[in-house]
Amino acid sequence: MPLNYSFNQKHNWRLRFHLQTQTGDITDPNGLCQLNGTYHFFHQHRRLWPDAAHGWGHWESEDLVSWRWCGSPIMPSCTMDKNGSYSGSATIHDGQMWCYYTGNQLLPGKHDYDYSGRLANEILVVSDGEHYGEKRLVLGNESYPSYCSCHVRDPKVWEQDGRWHMLLGARAKGDRGAVLLYGGEDGLSWKLEGSATNTGEGTFGYMWECPNRICLDRREFLLVCPQGVSKQDFAFQNVHDSGYFPLEGTVVDALGADPALMDADGPYPCIDASTFVAWDYGFDFYAPQSFEDEKGRTLLVGWVGLPDIETQYDNPTREWTHTLTVPRVLSLNEAGLVCQWPVPEIDVLRDEPVELVGEGLHGTTGTVGSAKNDEYDLTGAIGAGFAGGACDLEVTDIQGDGRILLNGDLELMVSDGLLELAFLSPAGAYRTVRRLRVSDLSAGRVTDLRVLVDTSVVEIYVNGGEKTLTTRWYPERIDLLHVASTLPATHRAWTMRAATFEGTGE
Repeated sequence: MPLNYSFNQKHNWRLRFHLQTQTGDITDPNGLCQLNGTYHFFHQHRRLWPDAAHGWGHWESEDLVSWRWCGSPIMPSCTMDKNGSYSGSATIHDGQMWCYYTGNQLLPGKHDYDYSGRLANEILVVSDGEHYGEKRLVLGNESYPSYCSCHVRDPKVWEQDGRWHMLLGARAKGDRGAVLLYGGEDGLSWKLEGSATNTGEGTFGYMWECPNRICLDRREFLLVCPQGVSKQDFAFQNVHDSGYFPLEGTVVDALGADPALMDADGPYPCIDASTFVAWDYGFDFYAPQSFEDEKGRTLLVGWVGLPDIETQYDNPTREWTHTLTVPRVLSLNEAGLVCQWPVPEIDVLRDEPVELVGEGLHGTTGTVGSAKNDEYDLTGAIGAGFAGGACDLEVTDIQGDGRILLNGDLELMVSDGLLELAFLSPAGAYRTVRRLRVSDLSAGRVTDLRVLVDTSVVEIYVNGGEKTLTTRWYPERIDLLHVASTLPATHRAWTMRAATFEGTGE
């Protein structure tokens, strides 16, 4: 039966087509895969009621718009994961899902749990999608190089050229971010076969979380979430960021060139940090995970949220928090950059087209934006209202500067060589502004935009998804969304119907 949301939507900002639990939270996507036509999306989940255990929540879907909540099948249940069943991945083998994750085990005594007192147990559970086998330890602290701290986690496992491979994120001593590469013949026994960190002076973050590997048009990319990189005006604008490194060869070859392995004093410096490409430029995007579906598409899903944001801004929902992005198809454009685009299955949620017109918008002016005395003029603007607080807006053939305003709360501005996402009201819950240089786009200008709005989530795709900006927002009204645009371009828009969610969500 459909989820029964009995809460006051005005203060809970429930979603229409993004995943959400009845209570508790959704964080890192885990174990994304497709088995016999069914998509399986797992994610980090704390139920909060009746307990605060940290494990995997599970959703199923045949079409990526109709979802069944399957509960939390991987939760702390033994000594190996008694302090949390954390992030990992799944690979399809012999008609089953082989789910790998990090089980946290904190030892008693006086420890800092960074460099002592924490066991990072890499655990395997095999499932047919309904039943889950026994938990099996496949790697533990004794299998990690001596230069590692206690933070080794987030196994990404795949088969390639007849061999199994596993990436692990690591925090090396000296607060150096790194990834470890393990290999094996059967997915059960593993041996260190390589590592990677940044070349040159200094470190590129103290921890490289959520490592992943994708292959597009026979080119491979190493994905990481570097924690602790210093903030810049147009890069690393969030407390933690995520992105990818383009590689000349394969991930296995690059990391496998490590000459010392377990005997090394530190991880192998083989990655040029200057080649890092950010996945997203918005306020809320982290820990993306990718997988290849049975159609041969590489899909990516991110957490619409961030860790460690308490000192920056807020997520004021009560009984539930956070969600995942819509699934995004990955492709390479002519510039060799990875582009993200909503899966076409999402388009079935489009309702009747809504025409953007100028009535009621002419002559409106005000002072908004991130710069003092930044004035805007909506003379000649077009706009529309969208019932249910959800819309899909496509803006193509953009010929110059202009703005898109959502409810007068959130401004997307293209002006003076910048693309800026700025909050104009408390709807940002202390979020302020994020900026992207237009010159960083391969076209040198903004040519097209797609904006998905779902009550309290906004996903913006720039130039075919070459850049994206993802954010939460909390407008005063969620029953009706107002959109205004001054962009000289072609506009098309649709109100979005709700996806189907079945199960209790508890």
